[in-house]
Amino acid sequence: MRPREICTFGLSLIFLAPSLFAESKIPEIPHSEVGFPLPYYSPVSGTFAEIRNHNLHLGSDFKSYGLNGHNILATFDGYVEEISYSKTGYGLSLNLYNPKYKIKSKYAHLHSFGGTLYELELLRRALLLMGDPTGFQLKLPPGMFVTKKGNAIGKTGETGSGPPHLHLEFRSEKGNINPLYFSEIHQKDVTPPTILSMFLEGDGLEKPLLLTAKEIGKGKFELYTEQGDKFSSVQLTGKIRIRLSGYDKIRSRNKNNVYGMDLFVNGKSVFSRNFDFLSFEDKSQKHQFYDINRSSLSPPVYFYHMYEQPKLFKEEGYSINLSSFPKKEKVQVQASLRDATGNVSSVFFDIIHEEQTPDLSVKQISKKTGNKYKSLDGVVSIDLTKAEISGDGSLLITEIFEKEIPFKIPKGLPLKGKIYQVDTKRMSWKGEGQGEMNLGFTPSIKDSLYFFDSSIGKFQGIQPKRKPNGFSFKLTKVGFLMVLSDETPPNVFPMTSIARYIELPEVRNHCMEEKYYGLSDVGSGFRTNVELLVDGQSFPYEYDPDRSAIRVLIPKSLQKERPYLLLEVKASDFAGNNSEPFLDLISTNGWREDLQASCPVIE
Repeated sequence: MRPREICTFGLSLIFLAPSLFAESKIPEIPHSEVGFPLPYYSPVSGTFAEIRNHNLHLGSDFKSYGLNGHNILATFDGYVEEISYSKTGYGLSLNLYNPKYKIKSKYAHLHSFGGTLYELELLRRALLLMGDPTGFQLKLPPGMFVTKKGNAIGKTGETGSGPPHLHLEFRSEKGNINPLYFSEIHQKDVTPPTILSMFLEGDGLEKPLLLTAKEIGKGKFELYTEQGDKFSSVQLTGKIRIRLSGYDKIRSRNKNNVYGMDLFVNGKSVFSRNFDFLSFEDKSQKHQFYDINRSSLSPPVYFYHMYEQPKLFKEEGYSINLSSFPKKEKVQVQASLRDATGNVSSVFFDIIHEEQTPDLSVKQISKKTGNKYKSLDGVVSIDLTKAEISGDGSLLITEIFEKEIPFKIPKGLPLKGKIYQVDTKRMSWKGEGQGEMNLGFTPSIKDSLYFFDSSIGKFQGIQPKRKPNGFSFKLTKVGFLMVLSDETPPNVFPMTSIARYIELPEVRNHCMEEKYYGLSDVGSGFRTNVELLVDGQSFPYEYDPDRSAIRVLIPKSLQKERPYLLLEVKASDFAGNNSEPFLDLISTNGWREDLQASCPVIE
């Protein structure tokens, strides 16, 4: 549903929207005819319209707890319209179509087809044997593979991208429908969304306000300044922009995208948006919905525009235009986030329509030449010439003291040099800013440029490259830049809770024992090539990027000769630090003795 249409009718009609707008966008399929895609109510681990690297997420992800082999169920009566397989993206997928309502559901990352459609699984195997084993895409004749709502039609897996989970989409002829739109899928919950913070910009503000939200009751939040003072009112004039940060947990521990949001001024709805539908065009227009310089995929942090943002990036929307209010009037504001069940969380504050007295103590904190910016001391420069700029403001590069930063630098990473904060004032940018930090000396292998993303409260990579006098980097977010020295080695640890198959014993490798060892590093990052020894001899492994771990397959035939195996792993990072050897004494006593004749024998 488009924001402009919602704003026209106001909040009172939001929950009647399906009957008003379904003719052109959301098919009028009764909710009772749409079922859950799994045989148990798995929590949602990824929601509709979440930020992804290039496009918005077009479906919902359901947890499979690291296990493959759960049955997937037909969400409605229909027939299989298309099947496809690729080693990336959707992996093995299936499209189910209902011709009566012209709606389809797409299941992705599957392990196999089957259930009541066993012949479909035979077709998959034949396509891989007779065609290109790296992938296929096949449209099927209507009615060839027919199924009923609730029938098992395949198995969950981990093909394509990401660890094991089920990705489900609903599509109409106009675009994608949020799976949580259907009552059987959104799994009623009683927990309202969490509001994290509010970003407030005004024409008269010298610097935008980033206010922290604290919950004082169910669905009620108060705002606090960076100094810890309660925020209840502010003097402003001109156009005001409000961005609200938050998430919704539904029934999982994941910080999911919310379902909708509302803005009220003096009790009247001035803006409302539902994430219940995205047109095919809108899937790549994430700047319409999010502050892209403050929002993040990992970890998930969403800064929502509480206003309609034009599709044309150079134009900038606004929440309230105070020029339509009398001077000195108190304007009451309520900003809210909603979930699919209708639980609401809100913050309240007042705006006094009056110009702020200029703060004469505020000094110029960065230099601007066109779309090129420099810190006053010339150490940090950021060039946005090749990026797309929205708004009429500027980029702020401020030198700050270590005691003033709102985070702690990890132990083992001593600070070298100054800290610089990068922020925006009445602007945002899309694309990569080209930056440089000129230190005046050549950094050592242990020195690296670090970036603390202020919106997610976490250090993030910015692709720094060493130069004779410092670093170059690419920047897409606001936060803090600094040089730290990595004195801490990486860590190796066992991952003992992985069990990938529950109903698929036929795909297990009975000849091999599977072991996973996780890698982590607080500094420059671990290298994915490690030194692995089994009983003192080099041993092969593969790196699993989804789990940040190495996977080791040990032949079970070794149990005939050796009751124990000593496995050693040494990891290194990009700063030249080496981990202590991680030792794992593996008992082979429980391994099967009746090994298949085809299993390799290694002694």
